[in-house]
Order: sequence, then C-alpha cells, then structure tokens
Amino acid sequence: MSTGTASTGTASTGTASTGTAGTGTLDARRPLVGPAPPRPAGGGVRGLLAGQWVAVRSLRTTWWLLGGAALALVLFGLLFTATAESGGPAGRGGPPGLDLADPVALSLGGHNLAGLVVGVLGVLLVTGEYTSGAVRVVFAAVPQRWPVLLARAVVLAALALVTTCLAALAAFLVGQAVLGDAGVSLTDAGVARTVLGAALYVTAIGLLGSGLGWLLRSTGGAIGTLFAVVFLLPVLGSLLPSSWGPDVVRWLPGQAGSSVAQLVTGPDELAPWTGFAVLCGYLGVLFAAAVVTVRRRDA
Repeated sequence: MSTGTASTGTASTGTASTGTAGTGTLDARRPLVGPAPPRPAGGGVRGLLAGQWVAVRSLRTTWWLLGGAALALVLFGLLFTATAESGGPAGRGGPPGLDLADPVALSLGGHNLAGLVVGVLGVLLVTGEYTSGAVRVVFAAVPQRWPVLLARAVVLAALALVTTCLAALAAFLVGQAVLGDAGVSLTDAGVARTVLGAALYVTAIGLLGSGLGWLLRSTGGAIGTLFAVVFLLPVLGSLLPSSWGPDVVRWLPGQAGSSVAQLVTGPDELAPWTGFAVLCGYLGVLFAAAVVTVRRRDA
C-alpha cells in the first residue's frame, strides 16, 4: 500500500513538472495578441528595387551587352564621320535614312544597332529568369507581380540611360573631332537634344525588349519580334503605295521613336518629341498587356 502511494505521489510530481515545462514553452512563443512585428528594413519599394538591381548587375550579360551598345555607338560614329567625304563606308553611303551631310547624324549613326543590342539585353533579363526558374521565387515574394515588372523596367532604364548618355556624348565628341571645321558644337541649337534623344531612343528599345520578354516568355520569339517591329516593318512599309505608305511607316514604333535622335526630321517623319511620345505610348500598351498576361499565367 505504501509503495503504491509513493508511486502515485511520484507520478503527480512528474505531471506537475511537465505542466510547468509546457507553460514555459508557451511563454517563450510569440504572443498571439500584441503589436505587429516591425517590417524588415529592406522591404517595400526600396527593397524591391534593390533586389532587381542586384539581379541585373550580377549578370555578366548585362555588362557585355551594355558595353557592346556603347562601343557600337562610338565606333560607328567614328566610321561614318571618317568616311563621309568619300560617300560613306566603301563609298556606298550609310544606313537607310542617314544623311551624310548632317554632322550630328553621322556621329550618332550607330544608335539603331545600339538599340537592338540593348533590346536583346531587355529580353534576356526576363526570359533568362523564366528559363532558370528564378522568377517563381520573385513572384512568390511579390504575389501581385506587376511591381516586379515595374521595378525591373526602372532598373534597366536607369542603367541603360546612364550608359548610353555617356556613349552618345563620346560618339558625338569623337565624330566632331574627326570632322574638324565641318563639325558642330554641343551648344548649337538642337544638338544637345539630339544627343540625349539618341540615348532615350536606345533606352526605350531596351524597354521594348523587356516588355516582349514578359509577354512572350521566349528568348527567340521576343528577339525576333523586336527585330521585326523595329527594323523589318519600316522596310516592308516602304513597299506600300506612296499615297498612304509613308503615313503608316512614320507611326511605327522604331520609326517614330528614332525621330528624337535626329537634328532635323523629314516631311514624312514625326516631330522629335512627338515621335518619342508615340514610342512611349507603345511601351505603355505593351507593359499593360504584359502585366495582364503575367498575372493570368503560371510562372
């Protein structure tokens, strides 16, 4: 009898100890009622932009393609200005629409190729994440998804604009140095706007590539569409009847946007800032379609 009582007492004591331990465990947990924990310092818009900046700058492709675009601007400007007196490279003139008598256009003659390079970068920065699956992690952290598109566009635009502004200025200065007395000054009417316009055009084409990447999610499809929209459509448009063909061509994205990179526009071209506004309008529609598509499709 005494042994059973002792056993019972021991069990009771064990139970009480267990209850005390359980209470201690509950007290160590976060209380269910109380002030919400502070948000991480890296959250919100600032954190999203910082994350996208890290994602963009950590890729070698970013710096290779931006460097290639800058080099294309400078080298082609040097090529066109150095061969202007002999009728352009190999005496065959420059690219379609390049006026060999315009010293500013000669210096910035590589802006179309630079735009294509930055456009390819815009595509790869998006489709590369779909290929690797990294976009799923990003969308899991930002379920609304559209802030990711906006943040990526802001980072790409800032990086491309700074790079191409410096490259366009270098191309202009090198080209005018080659032209000598036939050159113009950066302070002449419309020249600074044209140099800035070349950088704005290249940056906008980069965003066009980014939007196509989000919309199509295919590297080959997005790059092919970018090339067709910017370069192929104006060529095909030139085959249209002269009575209404030029009116169609000047409203195309690449043709309209490139007018901001010209000192003097022709009669069949939009005014510089009007043309750039048209290109920005295309970008707005494209990114709106991309947001809708990204939110409806699985990553």
